[in-house]
Amino acid sequence: MKTYKLSPRTGNETIAELMRREKIDIDFPCGGNHTCGKCKVSVFGCLSEISPSEAKFLSQEEINSGIRLACFAKAYGEVTIQIKDDGECKIASDGTGALDSSAPMMQKNCLGAAIDIGTTTVVCKLYNGCGEELGAKGELNAQKSYGADVISRINYGIHNGNEALHNAITEQIERMLDSLAAEASAEREKITHAVVTGNTTMLHFFAGLDPRGIGFAPFVAKSLFGNEYHDILKNVTVYIPPCISAYVGADLVCCVLASDMCSKDEMSLIVDIGTNGEMALTDGGKIICCSTAAGPAFEGAGISHGMVAAAGAISHVFFDAEKEDLNCEIIGNGSAAGICGSGVLDAMAVLSEQKIIMRSGRLTSDAESPLADLLDEDETKFTFPGTCVSVTQEDVRQVQLAKGAIKAGALTLLEYCGCSAEELAVLYLCGGFGSFLTPSSAETVGLIPDGTSEKTVVMGNGAVTGAAMLLLDKTNIDKISGIVASSRYVELSGNDIFMEHYIDSMAFSGEEEE
Repeated sequence: MKTYKLSPRTGNETIAELMRREKIDIDFPCGGNHTCGKCKVSVFGCLSEISPSEAKFLSQEEINSGIRLACFAKAYGEVTIQIKDDGECKIASDGTGALDSSAPMMQKNCLGAAIDIGTTTVVCKLYNGCGEELGAKGELNAQKSYGADVISRINYGIHNGNEALHNAITEQIERMLDSLAAEASAEREKITHAVVTGNTTMLHFFAGLDPRGIGFAPFVAKSLFGNEYHDILKNVTVYIPPCISAYVGADLVCCVLASDMCSKDEMSLIVDIGTNGEMALTDGGKIICCSTAAGPAFEGAGISHGMVAAAGAISHVFFDAEKEDLNCEIIGNGSAAGICGSGVLDAMAVLSEQKIIMRSGRLTSDAESPLADLLDEDETKFTFPGTCVSVTQEDVRQVQLAKGAIKAGALTLLEYCGCSAEELAVLYLCGGFGSFLTPSSAETVGLIPDGTSEKTVVMGNGAVTGAAMLLLDKTNIDKISGIVASSRYVELSGNDIFMEHYIDSMAFSGEEEE
């Protein structure tokens, strides 16, 4: 437990504002818009009274123990804030892809970094001029206190300016580089080059550009990058790979490069599953791509007991048919404190197979399953045995929206190419969530097209691997330029084909409603 004593600079600051100013790490999934109820902290001292709007997110037990929502509670004097230390998160820092150091960006006696700025996590890898990996670090994105998704952060920037978001990510990367250099017993000044990839919005914040055009139709970005920058990181020449569109970023381009899918004479689909689901389909040398607004459900945000993949998170769920028992795998092997995205996906798959989730997504205790007894009387909450962690009816709805968007995007690309899922040779999954999910659960739930789980290749962090490929062999810049030039972007907003697939893809595989 970490304890902080803070005082407001004015007489009317929220706990959220105090914590942001002092750079105290906490999630604000909705960006402080009073809608998610996730910014719970133990706080005591000169505080505002609990309003009805705040109270609806808190149980009486939480109120009695001093739990408040940081975005609601205001400090009128000194306050004491206590925050539980969740420990390290499981972050995908490795990915598949062949590294060749034949033409590195840096000199042989210098160092370079490959960096992937995800909406949820940041991964940084350090290499020497011979292509040897000297270290790797993965952290939660420091911008998380401004919102869990790109739209929340864009809206924060519109109302408060982008400087805090830009500083949060650049200062975080500077710290990571300092730490990696120290651990490698190298001078920080030896790091002369970096390739920084990410989605288009994250790259705007990193480069100090205003991303508001990405947040609203017609979704026009200030830049699609593909250039070098000399004034973002200290004494480092930064190359930012090109993006395809406002919502298909350099991260997916790097994943395509790492997969080598464009050089293969087969139809393949790559999907980067995150808060924004980016995907590309290759067919005969052509690339067609799109993005879907999956939301942060699979990152833990928006789920009642959702959390990042840290100690205490239920990460996988299995049903033992022989013992008729539900088994939960918990990160750190301690008691369950919540559930992360891969656990949510497994849980939904089990509940669907056990017919506790109906095809419409409604929870029901009418199923002939031993797990039906774990539903509450109102049939709105399923609690994992031996824990206080549950998934609710609203959680199921959030997953429906997210998984429906991903699958519908994939089916739309296939239809644009006049192909079926059966014709796919490979389905590549990448990204933080995609690295840890169970492919069979993804198919059962309806996150990926039917019949593709056995064709699935889990790439891990393909974005940082692609960035490393660029760093260590600058001739790969021509390859990614070719990938972007060959790509056709399909806008899904208002797309009738997508909407038809989206409605169908929200269904589960359970029983029909009577």
